[in-house]
Amino acid sequence: MQDFFFAIGHFCQKTFDWFLVSLGWITPVVFAIVLAIGAAYWMMSQARYTRKAIERNERI
Repeated sequence: MQDFFFAIGHFCQKTFDWFLVSLGWITPVVFAIVLAIGAAYWMMSQARYTRKAIERNERI
């Protein structure tokens, strides 16, 4: 069983080394940009929902 899980771990290690290391800083930069855009969208949506709740007097 240990050999099986070590094989999975070695496969993931080789895959990540090949894919992520070859891309360099592109991967974390793209990931950070996607997170920032998602957070901004979420905050804008939350502000809109809060404003609607205040107008309807449904705010807790």
